[in-house]
Formats: sequence, C-alpha cells, structure tokens
Amino acid sequence: MSLNYEHLSFNYKRAPMNYKLSHYTISTQVSEDKYVIFSTRSCKVLLLEKENYNFLINGHFDKVDSDIKNQLITAVILVPSFEDELMEIIEENKMMISGNDVLYQVIQPSSNCQLGCGYCGQQHTKNDLQAKDYEKLIERIKYKLSLKEYKALSIGWFGGEPLMSLHTLRKVTEKLKELTSDLGIGYNAKITTNGLALKKNIFLELVNKHHIKTIEITLDGTAEFHDKRRFVKSGEKSFDLIFKNLVDIFSIENYKDLGAHISIRCNVDSTNYQSVVPLLQLLYQHGFQDKISHFYVAPIHSWGNEAHLVSLEKETFAEKEIEWILEQYKYGFSPLILPVRNHELCMITNQDAELIDAFGNIYNCTEVSYVPVYDNSQYKLGNIKDIDIDQKFNSPHLQNWNDIVLADEKGYPCHTCKMFPVCGGGCPKSWEEGIIACPSNKFNIQDKLAINYIIQEKGAEYLMS
Repeated sequence: MSLNYEHLSFNYKRAPMNYKLSHYTISTQVSEDKYVIFSTRSCKVLLLEKENYNFLINGHFDKVDSDIKNQLITAVILVPSFEDELMEIIEENKMMISGNDVLYQVIQPSSNCQLGCGYCGQQHTKNDLQAKDYEKLIERIKYKLSLKEYKALSIGWFGGEPLMSLHTLRKVTEKLKELTSDLGIGYNAKITTNGLALKKNIFLELVNKHHIKTIEITLDGTAEFHDKRRFVKSGEKSFDLIFKNLVDIFSIENYKDLGAHISIRCNVDSTNYQSVVPLLQLLYQHGFQDKISHFYVAPIHSWGNEAHLVSLEKETFAEKEIEWILEQYKYGFSPLILPVRNHELCMITNQDAELIDAFGNIYNCTEVSYVPVYDNSQYKLGNIKDIDIDQKFNSPHLQNWNDIVLADEKGYPCHTCKMFPVCGGGCPKSWEEGIIACPSNKFNIQDKLAINYIIQEKGAEYLMS
C-alpha cells in the first residue's frame, strides 16, 4: 500500500491556495547554478535552477516557474500553508500500519549460538522451541491472521542462531505453509544468520523448500578483524568457514535463477571500521559484487550492555559511510543511497506483529530476547504456554510511538527533525534508555543527494573511476 501524493496535490490545486515550503525538505548545491531539493515526506528529488531555488527558499512562490511550482506541489515540497505537517505524517503512518495486509511474525527457534561476539548482549543456552509448543504457535498465528484481511504471512527467523535448530524451522515451516495454503494467502520468509552453518545444501533447502528467499549474514570485516570479534565459543576462527560457504553458494550454476537475496551486514565500531574497505575488496576479488543483493555497514548498538560506547561518533560514522558508498561503486556494488519513506518503524509499532523465542516468550521487540536485563521488562508480553490463543495485549510498551513523537512529552528531537518521515524516529527503545537513535542519514543526507545527482547526470560508472 502506498500513498498517492499526486492525488493529494491535485486536490490542493483545485482552488487558489496559499502555500509554504515544507519543513521536511533538504537541499544542497550541486553546481554553480543548480540545486537539488529532496522531500523526506515524498522522497522525491527535484533539480532547480538557481533563480527558481532562490524564489522558493525566500518564499516568493508566485515567481517560481509555473511548471516547476506544480512539480514542487506534487513532490510535497510546497504544502498548504494551513497544514500541520507532523500531524499529517503521523496520520499517514497510522493509516499505513492499520492498512498493512502482511502479518509479520518473528520466530527464534533456538536460544543457542556458536559464536561468542563481544558486543552481543544475549545469553545463549541450549534450548529449542519445543514440539509441544508448535501447535500453540500455529494457532496463535492463525488467530492473528483472522483479525483482518491479510494477504500474506511473512516470517522472520532470528536468533541466537536460527540454524542451530534447523529441525524446528523445518517442522514449523511445514505447518505454516499448510496454514497459509488452507487460508489461500501468500507465504514468505527471511533469515538472519551468522552463516557458519549455511552450507550449500542447507542454503538450497532453505530457498527451495522453506521459501526463505532473503538471507542476511554478518561479516565484521576481513578475517583479521572479524575473527577477533565473531569467534566460535570453542576458540576457533569463523571467517574462513563463513566465507567458504558464500563461495560455494555463489558458485551454484543457476544461483540467480533461485531468486535468493543474500545481504552482507558489517557491524563496526572504533576498533574495526578500517576493515570495511578491505572487505569490499575481498568480496570484489571473488566476484561477489554481482551476487550480493545488498552490502551495508551498521554501527554497534546496545544490547542491554554498553557496547554502543565504543561505537564511532554519529558524525564520524556518517562521514565514513560516504566513503564506503563511494568504495562500493568503485568495486561494482549497487548501494542504496537515498532513504525511503518509513511509515512502519519496526514491529514495536504494529499491534499484530510479535516475536516468540525458544522458551515461548512473546515480545514486541527483536532486541530484548535472551538479554537478561530485559527478562522482566515491559517488552515481554507473555508466554505462548500460558496465554489464551486469542489474548490481546493492551497497549504494548511503546506501541504508541507515533503519538509520543507528536505530543513531544519527552522532548525527543524527532518532534522537529526534518528526517522523521524517513527514519520514523530510529529505535524507540534506545531513546527511552537515553541513547541517541538518529541514523547516519541525518548527518550525511546532503552528500548522498550530491552522489545521487552525479549518478543521474553522469552515471554510476563515473563514480567507479
């Protein structure tokens, strides 16, 4: 479901109306006489000559070329003068959330993990979701699907390490496919894995049999850096094992025909950010740039611990991110540049989305399970063993995030931030814990606009040279 800004703009233009420059615009000069202006509400980009740009910025809208003015209105860069923009954005968010026709469910089949990453706050134990709880899980999902006209069920397999309980994934997937088939709705799944157990045969099974088409794997740089951070608990190194799995998978003759999407996430802090470029070079040397669907770098965050304290400063990370984007183009990757509208921040804002862990605990956040400091937190809603299948949880913690931002009761900068439409406020849990959750886009969006302009005008090849 998407909002039709053109239709809204047409209604605005039917009668004479006074306009104002939207608060949610970012601009940057890209040449001596040209400016790029970006709406974080519509995520549309317009290129303006200097004269029209100056008229726009100084509020002389009647002097702007009429065709350009219509484009500005359509792009939600000019908006009705009476409009409360934040209220409009919040209402759009709520409408999109309520109109979402895909039920999202996160399942953590295991609380175990082979790795002992220093920044991970999870407490790993050898527990799997029990067979006796499968039926309650399926019935719970069936009930959720009955709440409105859902067109599909989307499962996120998460951990611990989900492949540590492959038998659970197999059994539950079989039941979920039967359920969605009976209901006549679609089914898809994704998995977040450390990649250690992702052998070629397992990969093919996940994709072909279990409808898992999206796979995210973490590599924290090259072996030199990765193995100091993401080592096997027994003391063994993990990088070469994971990388060999990728080599084997990407060597499958008909790999692209499988329709799989493998993304690589590189977690960085002040101790390993230098490893990003060498990792890109290594991936390029193996020809992975044509196989990886998405490569991205993420700052280390708090998992109920103090891992975020060794992260790069927000501005420093944003500056480095621009370098990493340019390096990706240099090595033939296709990075995402400009942010997109984010109506549904995360599962915390969705009243039907839930996470169920290996113990049967139900949460409304993916960052708290298996983390001891959250054992008795408000994010824990109940347990699948104890609740009625049709139990509704009244106002789960932070589900009213959009209203919190609108009311500005806690003084979060999201209330006035130009980036709110595209970031949704970042992580509500982080803000509540006193941790700044602003994404890198807030600090480097003008550079990204300039890169996007170069690509549009000169092609991505220009950045590869």
